[in-house]
Amino acid sequence: MTLTDEKAMDKAIAGGELPALAFLYGEEEHLKQKVLSRLMGGGDFSSFNDVRLDFAQLDADALEEAVTTLPLMASRRSVLLFDVVPKDITADLFKRLEKIFASLDETCRLILIEKSGAVDAKRDEKSKKLLRLADKYGCVFELRERSAAVLQKLVRAAAEKRGCALSPAAAKALIERAGTQTGTLLAEVEKLCALHDYSGDIEAQDVDRLTPQRPEDNIYGLSKAILRGDYAGSMRILRDLFYLRYPPESILSVLSGFYVDLYRAKAALTAKKTAAQVAADFGYGKRTFAVDNAIRDQRRLSEKRLTQALDALGRADLRLKSTQCDARIVLEETVTALFSGEDER
Repeated sequence: MTLTDEKAMDKAIAGGELPALAFLYGEEEHLKQKVLSRLMGGGDFSSFNDVRLDFAQLDADALEEAVTTLPLMASRRSVLLFDVVPKDITADLFKRLEKIFASLDETCRLILIEKSGAVDAKRDEKSKKLLRLADKYGCVFELRERSAAVLQKLVRAAAEKRGCALSPAAAKALIERAGTQTGTLLAEVEKLCALHDYSGDIEAQDVDRLTPQRPEDNIYGLSKAILRGDYAGSMRILRDLFYLRYPPESILSVLSGFYVDLYRAKAALTAKKTAAQVAADFGYGKRTFAVDNAIRDQRRLSEKRLTQALDALGRADLRLKSTQCDARIVLEETVTALFSGEDER
């Protein structure tokens, strides 16, 4: 059994008729922890009946012993296997896991939860196999990222509970700035309401003023500023990223990826390839928007300029990895190099 709808999950958990095996995975970390808490249950003897095992140190014999031990003063015990990484499961371990899954009864609930981002249900064969086993012997909870509409409704309801009215425009701005992880959004709602003394209206301008933009969005903003020739704006964004202590290697990685996208797009157009073909050939997956944006933006730079930019980014990567240097100076020099030269379309 596989559940993807939150209402269906709530109904299944509340009904108490779930199988003895549960596997939790997906992008929504806050919801994963919420479902996990409900499945574990707790109780007066939870310290005796709840067992947590780290997948990185998994001993199959210990897991089997944990799920076959009878509960103390309760009808069921819970065994949690956390930070599961399917690609690290050997053929022998798969056999042991299937044996354990098949032997579970009503006295124990075994819960597996992935290490964040470890399950690739589309491309990784071991992930697919683990999901098939969990679906066969238990219940899979696929905890997908919530849609923008659902998140807007959620943050507005959260603000209302705290005595504030979050306008639709403010809810949209909050998601754009803080991202789509429910836990982060609820923390930002709490902060906004506290700063408004838990009363009154919260508008989009309040969100813009009080909610920091995600660092990764600032990096993409840096890329866009460079592309439009805004040197002062680029340096300001770079300064903000260092103030936020964002890793220099990550800044360079995202910036390099942006230029690689542009180069691929220009090469694809020369070869008369479509955006869909580029996305498939280079494994963009759901990030087709990156290909579309690159095809739109590549015309601003010649092939020569793109080659020069990639050379500059490659040299910066080498300097950051192979020498003791001031990372800020390296990145400032690299951004300056990306502005140098005349374009020759």
